[in-house]
Amino acid sequence: MTGFPSISSQRLLRKGPMVEETFRLFLGWDFDESVETNLIARLQGSFRTQGWEREVIATIGRRLKNFALMEPLVVLARNGMGLADWRDCWRLWVGITEAPFGEFVRDWLYKEYIAGRYNVRSEGAREFASYAWAAPSHDGKVLSDYGLLRAARDLLKTAVDLGLLTGKGPAKTLSPAQMGDDALLFHIHLIAAVEGSYVRVPASVHWRLALMHPDDVHRTLLRLHQYRKVDYQVAGSFVQLTLPHSTPLAFAKALKS
Repeated sequence: MTGFPSISSQRLLRKGPMVEETFRLFLGWDFDESVETNLIARLQGSFRTQGWEREVIATIGRRLKNFALMEPLVVLARNGMGLADWRDCWRLWVGITEAPFGEFVRDWLYKEYIAGRYNVRSEGAREFASYAWAAPSHDGKVLSDYGLLRAARDLLKTAVDLGLLTGKGPAKTLSPAQMGDDALLFHIHLIAAVEGSYVRVPASVHWRLALMHPDDVHRTLLRLHQYRKVDYQVAGSFVQLTLPHSTPLAFAKALKS
């Protein structure tokens, strides 16, 4: 990926994506203040206990170490994107930059969806968790059987929080994202930045983070082309995609509520 490092963190997976807390923080973000000042000013005193407040600030603060890259997500919130669409954009960001959640969706959950298995359980995700924690990116750390089950549960809960699964019981139902055009356009801009080329956008594996098959992406791009939101030309293997903005940040800054 072009300039978008993927981090591996048990803290981030265990604590979850903190969608509403992060969205609220970004809504009130002051670009004239430091990251640390914004975290304290926007989040302190907002939670039932000081212990949980510290956990929230520490977890979101860990993500904000990539603030320069994350700035478009801040601007989207400040410029009026609604929580539902913003959550879809946040899911893409988390999936691209955080392991093993990104791999879980791209390599396991997406394949379950394509295979027509619409109900999943934590027991079924344990095999992926076992493989993920044996990978070099996790320093060869071995989890106990209970640790693997808990990791699988955390992966599924994160997918619920980010709108890919529904259900409160042990069985979860796959729920493909139904994104608005602004969220789809942000996906296109961010995926182009990650892939380093607009040409690679239609076939990018990162669309799997919305459970979108390449045929779904193609139809989406054709529809957006029809409404003159992108210029998408396809002739055999030739693909030309022209976007209205050069970067995800430029797109976010142009968005108006």
